[in-house]
Amino acid sequence: TVPDVAAVFDSKGPDLSHGSFAGCGIVTVKRNVHGYKKLSMVTREEISRSELALPDMEFDSLAFWLDCDAEVLSPQLGPMAFGHGVHALSHAFVAVAPLFVPCTVADVCCDHSVYSPTKVTVFDARAGGSGICSQLWKSVFIPDGILEKALVLLEDCPSCSDDRGYEGGCPACLQAGECIKFNDFLSKSSGLVIGKHMLKRLKETDAYKENSRKVKDMVRVSDDGENRTDSSIPALKDVCSPRRKKRERAMRQAQGKVSKQDRQVVVGRPSWPMDRSDGPRQVNTAD
Repeated sequence: TVPDVAAVFDSKGPDLSHGSFAGCGIVTVKRNVHGYKKLSMVTREEISRSELALPDMEFDSLAFWLDCDAEVLSPQLGPMAFGHGVHALSHAFVAVAPLFVPCTVADVCCDHSVYSPTKVTVFDARAGGSGICSQLWKSVFIPDGILEKALVLLEDCPSCSDDRGYEGGCPACLQAGECIKFNDFLSKSSGLVIGKHMLKRLKETDAYKENSRKVKDMVRVSDDGENRTDSSIPALKDVCSPRRKKRERAMRQAQGKVSKQDRQVVVGRPSWPMDRSDGPRQVNTAD
């Protein structure tokens, strides 16, 4: 059965699917294997190439997408550099997805098109959708969201940021085993140009401005002059990522629990009501 988009995506969130550069919904993923080639085990040279005629593998999934403004940037960067930049930015979105949703990079995929792409598309790898992109969509229109984290990864990768001559990234930032282009046709510099232009357009939306106002209301100055974030403010519930909410809920539950020693629980052996390390329990009775 096709999942209901209205039930998966928050109805209170920004509906920018019509007439805007961002949207969410159901997409149809179609893949096909056109052929294969044989490589030498010693020199890795191509020995032969064969073609296949297989039916398409097609399924529906949940996705979100952001327009890259190809009409403006493609003439400036060139069609080839623009396509490689969109491919690199798509990989960056997938790489930073675990920062906002409990998942792995194998749970989400992106469109690997490099010829005349128009948008960055991220979708659930599972047929029918697993709900990951529905949570990532809520992290698009917030300050320090998924787009800004992707730009940080492109610009300041801890492994390959010093190597300015190579544009393809490394396994710590862009390269992934699920890429159907074998991690080729990637350009970090072009991806940064496209991503910064996309962030500029994102900051002009009403949803981003509203969330920015909520974040400024949350940050208060304490008596000693240090900034602190008050998690009790109701606006935090609308801005924080799902993972941050789970951490705060776990901390509240941990603070309400009694310590293991008071509960007389010892890991590795049965515990009895009178089992204490300091001898038998003393019961005070009043006359």
